[in-house]
Amino acid sequence: MPKDKTVTNAKIIQFMKEEFLTYGYEKASLNRISAKVGITTAGLYKHFKSKEDMFYYLVKDTLDAFHEMVRSGEAQMEADASYNPFDDDWAVFWVEFIFEHYDGLKLLLCCSDGSIYEDFEETLIRHEEKEDKRYYEILKASGNKVKEITDMQWHMLATAYTHLVFEIVRHDMKRDEALSHMKFVSELLYPGWKDIYGIK
Repeated sequence: MPKDKTVTNAKIIQFMKEEFLTYGYEKASLNRISAKVGITTAGLYKHFKSKEDMFYYLVKDTLDAFHEMVRSGEAQMEADASYNPFDDDWAVFWVEFIFEHYDGLKLLLCCSDGSIYEDFEETLIRHEEKEDKRYYEILKASGNKVKEITDMQWHMLATAYTHLVFEIVRHDMKRDEALSHMKFVSELLYPGWKDIYGIK
């Protein structure tokens, strides 16, 4: 009677997630994963073709969610005159988003060295910087009394905000801690952002 590959596949996913979260991408061992599952390493390759393929499987939903969030935010920024990225809902949104995709974010932020995703946060920072500037130009064209800042200052702001948001993951905050943290981040950074953008 053939073995139930669905059960085996579920065990592989469970143990490869544990392996990457414990050891990170570089030090993750396919031998350890296969031993825990109870199959050979060759058998493991029948389910996933490589370590990279395994890691991608575990972070794919998180990456897709980020791409959708970015696409939606860009469209709203262009079309909605009332768009305001500095209200309290954004702080709550980030907490909910992080906890919905917690394992994927933990893998991308803390366990991806040596993989093609090791620059995940830096890529987000570059995108944040670009979109911040674009929003600035939209508001400037609309007549807001914006404040001129340098490219380095744009980069510093994008870096600070992105890094502070992801401290939730790096420090394994509980949900209530994360909400308190994002309230602090909002109070710390949003007044300065509003001043730059000429928002009352």
